[in-house]
Formats: sequence, C-alpha cells, structure tokens
Amino acid sequence: MSRRRSMQFLRAAAVVGLCGLACLVWALLDPRPIPVVFAMSVGQGLGATSLLLYVVVVLSEVRRAPPPPPDPHDPPDPADGAGAS
Repeated sequence: MSRRRSMQFLRAAAVVGLCGLACLVWALLDPRPIPVVFAMSVGQGLGATSLLLYVVVVLSEVRRAPPPPPDPHDPPDPADGAGAS
C-alpha cells in the first residue's frame, strides 16, 4: 500500500471514528430508545470499521518496514554456522 493510500485510509478511519463517536454521544445526551439503539448498532459498526481501517494501515506499514540491521555487538548465532571455523 502506498503512502498516499495509507494517508487516505487513516483520514477515513478518523472521520468514520468521529461519526461513530457522535452517534454514541447522541445516545448519552438523549437516552430515549431510538438514539440508544442507533448508537448501539450504527455507532458500534462505525467504530469497528474505523478500527479495521487503522489496523490495515498498521499491518501494511509493518510489512513495508525493512528489517533492522544486525547489531555488531551481538555474538554470532551458532545455528547460522557463521561463528564456527
């Protein structure tokens, strides 16, 4: 996933998350049955979608990151055969 696409996903996650939060706040301010049911279904769905978008971006960034360079102060691993002469 490109950096531009990642930013679009992150923006979408933020907007969707804020919409879900607005649904939940509405249910807190107006505790009648319809707002509460709306918040519990639509608000929770929006929050889960926001989390899913965020996790997709995080996993794509983890996959794209290069492996860390070896530490020169670590002893060689005998299983690699590099330390045996």
